[in-house]
Amino acid sequence: MSNNVTVKIDINGIKYPVSCIPGEEERLIKSSQEVNRVIEDLSKVSGVVGESRLLAMTSLILADKLINHEANKNTDLNLNQIEDLIDWLGKASERMNKVAMLLENK
Repeated sequence: MSNNVTVKIDINGIKYPVSCIPGEEERLIKSSQEVNRVIEDLSKVSGVVGESRLLAMTSLILADKLINHEANKNTDLNLNQIEDLIDWLGKASERMNKVAMLLENK
């Protein structure tokens, strides 16, 4: 017996029943709302185009947003790693200066 729930979402004026895991309903609805926003924006710019072309263009835009998000996330990770390295180098430099002072005093 399946624990999935069915949510009816609206994509470009058509209702689709979609199964999901309990607790993911709100995320599924928000995802469909984002798809509709992109479709609406494309419709304003492109005028009348076929549904399959409109959905293909929407898919490409959403995939591009995902790729940009992942690239930004990786950049943030790299920036964090760089900041950690700078901190480590600062601490290592302080330790080396203390050792140098000790050696000078001997």
